[in-house]
Formats: sequence, C-alpha cells, structure tokens
Amino acid sequence: MLFNSKDFILYFLPVVFVLYHLSPPRFRLLVICLASFFFYFTSGAVPAIFMLASIGWAYVCALVFQRREHHAGHVAIAAAFPLAVLFMFRYLGFTLETTGLTNYSHYFDFFLFVAVPAGISFYTFQIVSYSVDVYDGTIPAERNLTKLAAYISFFPQLIAGPILRYDQISAQFDRISTQRWVPIDIIMATRLIAFGLFFKVFVADMFGVYQDAHQRIADPTALDNLYLIACYSLRIYFDFWAYSTIAIGLGKLFGIDLPRNFREPYLSKNPKEFWRRWHITLSYWIRDYLYLRIGGNEHYIRNIIIVFAACGLWHGAGWNFVIWGLYHAALIVAYTLFQRVWDTWPGALQVFLTFVLVSMGWPLFFLDVSAYLGVVTSFTDPSAWSSTSFNARAWILLSLVMAFIFIFREDKWLFQPSGFYKITMNPFLHSVIIFACLIFTSWERTFIYFRF
Repeated sequence: MLFNSKDFILYFLPVVFVLYHLSPPRFRLLVICLASFFFYFTSGAVPAIFMLASIGWAYVCALVFQRREHHAGHVAIAAAFPLAVLFMFRYLGFTLETTGLTNYSHYFDFFLFVAVPAGISFYTFQIVSYSVDVYDGTIPAERNLTKLAAYISFFPQLIAGPILRYDQISAQFDRISTQRWVPIDIIMATRLIAFGLFFKVFVADMFGVYQDAHQRIADPTALDNLYLIACYSLRIYFDFWAYSTIAIGLGKLFGIDLPRNFREPYLSKNPKEFWRRWHITLSYWIRDYLYLRIGGNEHYIRNIIIVFAACGLWHGAGWNFVIWGLYHAALIVAYTLFQRVWDTWPGALQVFLTFVLVSMGWPLFFLDVSAYLGVVTSFTDPSAWSSTSFNARAWILLSLVMAFIFIFREDKWLFQPSGFYKITMNPFLHSVIIFACLIFTSWERTFIYFRF
C-alpha cells in the first residue's frame, strides 16, 4: 500500500485515525500495531510473517539475556535471526552469484523467488539497534510486547524510515497510552502530508517519466546523459524527501514526533556534510553501531571504506551499489585530505561541486557498472554535446526544480512558515493539493526506497 494511493488516503488512513482517537488510551498502541500489521500484510503474507517472527525474537532475547551477565555473544544471538532473514531475502542471490555457487540456488527457491520484503532493511536496523542498546545498558528490555511491536512496525515509517531508536519513541508511546486526549497539530500534519504528496506525484514521478524516456533513446548523446544524471538526482531527492515528509506528517496525526531525515542535503558544502543532511538517521545509525565499534577515527581511511561499502550494500545487493558506496568513501577521504584547500573556495562553488559529485554517483542505483561507465565516458566525446533528445520543456522543468532547491529554504516555507510563506498553513490549500494528487494516482509509482 502506497502513501500516494487512493486506498491509503481515502480508506486506510481515515479509518485508523478515527479508531485511534476514539479508543481508550490503553488500547491506542494496539490500534497502531493492528493497523501497521494490516498495512504490511498488504505487501504480502510471507514478508509480514517474517517481520512478526523478528519482533518476537528480539522481544524474547532481550528479556532473557538482560537477566544474565552481559556478553557479546548475547548481542550476536539477538541480532542473528533478523539479520539472517535480511540476508536470505536480499543478499542470498547476490552471494551465490558472486561465489559461483548458482548451481545450488534451487535449494533456496523459497527465498529467491519471493519478492524482497518492502522496508526490510529499515525495520531490521531498528531491531538491531534495540538489541544493542539493551545489552549496552542504554535502555531496559521492554516487557510490553505491544509497545515493542509498535516501535518496530509503526506504519508511517515502517517502509522507508526514518530509522528510529527506541529511546526516541518510548516516552511518546507512554504518553499516548496514558493521556485521555492526544494533542495533535492537524494543520502541520496535513501540510506535511500535502506537500509530500505534491512533490512525489508532480515532481519525483514526473522525473521518473523523463528517466523512462531516456531509456528509449537508441543512441543518447552526452547532453541526454547529462539530463539523465540531473533528472535522477532530483527524482531520488524528492522521492525520498516526500516519503520522509509524509511520514512526519502521519506521525503527527497520532501525536508522535518523528525526526527529520533530510535537512536540505543539496546545500551541503562538502561530501562529509552531505551525509549529515541526507538520510540522517541512517548516517547516525552507521556511525553509532558500526563506525565507532570498529575503531572510529583510529583507522579513519580503513573504517570509512568499510562503513561506506556496507552502506552501499545496505542500499542494494549488487556490485553497482558497492561501487556507489566506495565512491562516496573516496569523496569523503579526498575531502578530508584536501579540506584546507576546499574550505577556502567560495561557498557557492563548494555547494555546486558537492551537488555535481553526489549526482554523478546516483545512476549506479539503476545502471549496472558497464552501462554507468558508458554514460560517464560519453562526456569525453566533444561531438556528443551537439544535440539532445529532450525538448525545451524538459530542460525548463529541470532548471526550475533545481532553482527551487537552491533558493527556497524548508524551515521558512514548510516547517516554520513565516511572512509570505504563511500561505502554506491554509487548510484549504492542503485539501486542494491532496485532491489534485488523488486525481493523478494513476501515475503512482512505488517510492524508490521501498526496495531498500
């Protein structure tokens, strides 16, 4: 079920919202759980069963091992099952192919022929962080199974994040389970949902149409490939930004504050800052649960390579994703080595170069390595810059959206509207935007990060 579908907007969300707010406080978490399980079951019974099994495993392991002396093996056991499920569904085929063991693939048909569960990497990381935090003594083991299940399965962020830590939401769950009335900022919630839907349907999905058009070009020129790179860079930005924005808005409908996962990452002045602004919860998860635990800055270059190779694999099972991760590792290491020089350049130049370098890596998300190299090498042929298959309207749209990113600030027009931007607080405007998005639901495309 997609956030930008009629089933979700017209049926699922209103029913869950009414049931939640009419239920006695002690039943609200149960409503969240049942709604989240139903939401996930719509993507397939098998993925949902494995998610429930992973929740049960984490719950039991945390309770059992908390009573004993802490041991690293306890963490490994607690994380073993959810990580094994993640591996079997997402990485088994890649592993068999890489190791040349495809002749044995028929033994694993069940995992190889079932669609990869949506959002499995996201909820697996939440289970792992919960288990590690319990054994580190940061948080106590949760005895309320419903509360733990609600944390892992909360449908607004279940499929594509943000990746939550248990201590970020535990107190909020306690509050909604005890307060008679749950205060909600309905205007802020609907504004976030409305604008998230707008940029998903009319910007991200529109660039998806242009991306498809590029695939139909028999012999793309350098300008065509340049358009493809910029087009996909804007598409993935607004696609993931839209999901994260809608998730925050949905959370607010239930009195839950979810963290921002984006802070205008294309305004970053260097590759290191980019990762403090893009997919923030993933960046800090990797820092806290991988980078620092393998030594952090003590072996900086080695550890940066390791964590970004892992980051690439987290995004997808393929060498193109690994290379994408290593590409970002190289950017960060290069920036660190030449930081004194880089930081002396004008701020606008730093932002432009960071945007270009980041955008150059995105095609690895949908192209194999050979196709990607073909795109990049086309730029070295002077004769390939003479024409383009994209019309003026396509280039104007690209330019306008890019200008919007670099000129307008989210804090001023979306999160804390002031001055002229107070118009975005108008509930009538929100309704018009949502209605317009519903008209074009026939265009609906799955969020890119659903497959991660």
